[in-house]
Amino acid sequence: MPIYDLNRGINKPVEFKGLVGSNIYFLAAGIGLVFSLFVTCYLLGLPLVLTVLVTFLAWGGMWAGVFALNRRYGEHGLMKAAARRSSPKYITNRHSRLFQRLNEDPTSRA
Repeated sequence: MPIYDLNRGINKPVEFKGLVGSNIYFLAAGIGLVFSLFVTCYLLGLPLVLTVLVTFLAWGGMWAGVFALNRRYGEHGLMKAAARRSSPKYITNRHSRLFQRLNEDPTSRA
């Protein structure tokens, strides 16, 4: 039985077959979803050949998609891209109170 190294040392990211960081979790979640797709198709009574074909196509697409995300974003890039999308492009201020009180000393008790 082969032995796979998951950790390469201190302060290095977890890596498995080239996948780093949270992409390992995406792969595990994808495998779970593909398995549930197989079970659903089997319980619906689809022919077994069609079920296996759909399952392998979904598995191959998921595998290629996760490795494409890993290649494009790397270890932390996917989280950085999500943060970049959620932050506003422009900050607007419609009240002038902020700028009127800039020169005031908040510690003065006069």
